[in-house]
Amino acid sequence: MKNKINHVAFIMDGNNRWSVKNSKSLYFSYKKGAYNLIKLTNFIFDNFESKYVSAFALSKYNLNRSQNLISLLKKLLSEFLDNMINNNEDINFNVKFIGEKNFLNTKIKQKITKLESLKKYNNKHLIIFINYSGKDDIKQASYRYNQINKKSKFENFLSTKNIPDPDILVRTGGFKRLSDFMIYQSSFTELYFTKKLWPDLKKNDLSKIFIKYLNTERKFGL
Repeated sequence: MKNKINHVAFIMDGNNRWSVKNSKSLYFSYKKGAYNLIKLTNFIFDNFESKYVSAFALSKYNLNRSQNLISLLKKLLSEFLDNMINNNEDINFNVKFIGEKNFLNTKIKQKITKLESLKKYNNKHLIIFINYSGKDDIKQASYRYNQINKKSKFENFLSTKNIPDPDILVRTGGFKRLSDFMIYQSSFTELYFTKKLWPDLKKNDLSKIFIKYLNTERKFGL
């Protein structure tokens, strides 16, 4: 049976290095990276049968970086949300955020809620992970599974409930690791690593990865 690309996941690595390499500000680099996500998401939804795109935008451990960088990322997130809300008619997919949002101020959390409420009815979803930890996701799911209801599927207690596991995970930036991103959900995910920095990842790069995937025999342990 021919592989179907239902869910594509990204670890968006390399924004800092891109800013140094191209002598641009961190803000410019991260903004370019944010809108590259939208461009690539549109490309995937427009050209493939995919229903889900996931993006690891900010890990739990990233919050240990300098406060100047965290403040910059919050500012960019706020502007990104404004743009997505104000131009929602041009966006042909739903947006959902996963992760602990307690590091954000009330105004940003309200914007996230508003964007998530602007539902499309085409079953296409962009899922953005912020302040997320795969290990913590498993820990909280295990606690709830044991304390609440062992009759349910364990997967129903993960933060990704009702979201299929990724078929493909693409990590930019050259490192070959998951960095605590959807580690439970990626058991049989096909992993692709590229040295390209996230803002430089192009549609053509994805097309080449998808061709490799579609020609890969997936056995799921059989």
